[in-house]
Amino acid sequence: MFLKQLKIDNETFKAGGLDNLVEALPDAPPPLLNLLYGSGSPAGVYMLVDASLRRQISGLFVLDSIELPALCLFEGKAAEESADFAPWLIDMSIPEPARAAGLAFHRKFFSQHWPAGTSLLIQTDAPFVAVQKHLRRFIKLPVQDDGGLRFFRFWDPRVLHPFLNAIAGDASRMRRMMMTDSGVPLHYVLRHDETDIRLSPDAGKLADTPITAMHLRFADFDPIARERAAERLKRIIDRIQADFARELEHRPRKAIEAAVEHAMQRFGAYGFREHAHLHFFAVWTVFYEPDFERRDPAGKLEEICRSSAPETEKFKAFRDRFDRFSLKAA
Repeated sequence: MFLKQLKIDNETFKAGGLDNLVEALPDAPPPLLNLLYGSGSPAGVYMLVDASLRRQISGLFVLDSIELPALCLFEGKAAEESADFAPWLIDMSIPEPARAAGLAFHRKFFSQHWPAGTSLLIQTDAPFVAVQKHLRRFIKLPVQDDGGLRFFRFWDPRVLHPFLNAIAGDASRMRRMMMTDSGVPLHYVLRHDETDIRLSPDAGKLADTPITAMHLRFADFDPIARERAAERLKRIIDRIQADFARELEHRPRKAIEAAVEHAMQRFGAYGFREHAHLHFFAVWTVFYEPDFERRDPAGKLEEICRSSAPETEKFKAFRDRFDRFSLKAA
């Protein structure tokens, strides 16, 4: 798993050294303030919110006229026409927490909006504008199952929280969603069932994960689809064990499962959806180890995977290239 979840309470975070801030924001839980603004915390604290959800509490749309830096994730005509129900990013960083002053927006946020669980906070050392550009990539995403392009309401905590849990074992998508291109982690802080939680990437494990295009799967949101995906995975594993019984007789089942699951995630991220293609990639991954396509000395295999060619054409090119040189089996 590449997702870390931390419950924010008095046991884990004591608000030491932030007396002025605790006094200035009396409705904010002190452990949460210490997590967000305490010594050693990331410099940036950005609120991500659906303007329509926020308006249900405040009654007015004011995000385009507040005193804090604010950016709509939509741009151009879409931002002009949809500003009052679009996702917004607000810079709630406090450069000098010990000298807390002029925090009217923060006071209203923690007293009215945070308890309702309609927004989330992002902790990061990445610049404000860079985070906005990073998040914009996820507004519309392709669905691996059918290739369709769909809106992804990741700015709603009720969507993001279960989604991150669903992809927690998918290194490529976790890397894309929770780290900037330069490798700066994004920590998502949200309220769930009256409990404050921080969701963080396992940056150490994800550091060497290649950046691939983000995509969705029906199984990310549908328990039935997840069950079907698990059944499909099991069938592939069973078939591989049956077809290569002698070669794999001393290989633990769990090792084969891990390799096949990695192949499904990795090559699915490259845009491969056909069962026959994924089966081949699973077999090759079992025998040649995960990320075997990166061992091509000329880099052609990975280049083919990342191309925008039709899937059948990509697979043929991959197989032709793979047959031209040899890799040592694991």
